[in-house]
Amino acid sequence: MTFSVGLMLAGSKIKVAPNGEASVSGKENIVPGEAVALGDLRALSIEQVNRVEEKMKAIVADSLPGTRAKITFSEGYPPMAPTPGNLALLAELNAVNRALGVPEMEALDPMRRGAGDASFVAPVTDVLDGLGAVGEGAHAAGETVDLSRLAPQARRAALLIDRLTREKSSKNAGAAP
Repeated sequence: MTFSVGLMLAGSKIKVAPNGEASVSGKENIVPGEAVALGDLRALSIEQVNRVEEKMKAIVADSLPGTRAKITFSEGYPPMAPTPGNLALLAELNAVNRALGVPEMEALDPMRRGAGDASFVAPVTDVLDGLGAVGEGAHAAGETVDLSRLAPQARRAALLIDRLTREKSSKNAGAAP
């Protein structure tokens, strides 16, 4: 489990917009009257998320005398633990990589991965994430995409989909009606 504070403000007149833009006023020689910390909690299971949230609530509830604190949680991307099915899909992807003459890929440490849309369907099917555009500075000002890699990425995805659908079709061909 990891928790990373991505935005922290202290001072007075704190404003945080839904898009993440924030403002604060204050002076450097005063004790700020308020502070806000916004972050991202990542875990491998919903049970772990629930356990950590309860622990964080208990810590915040035990404020120092003369202070008060509040903590809230909002649903974001659900956890996506590694599974044997996901690793089998990675093996299929690496077979495609070999066929195309590109380097094989290793599974990323689940606690180092970003939040991916695949995590929403991961509880009900095997998934891969991270097959899209290649670039630098993901989700930050100055993010770039390497346009020269779009066509090879698309070929790889198309070949993987083709192989997976043919495999599924051949398995279903022998099934009784």
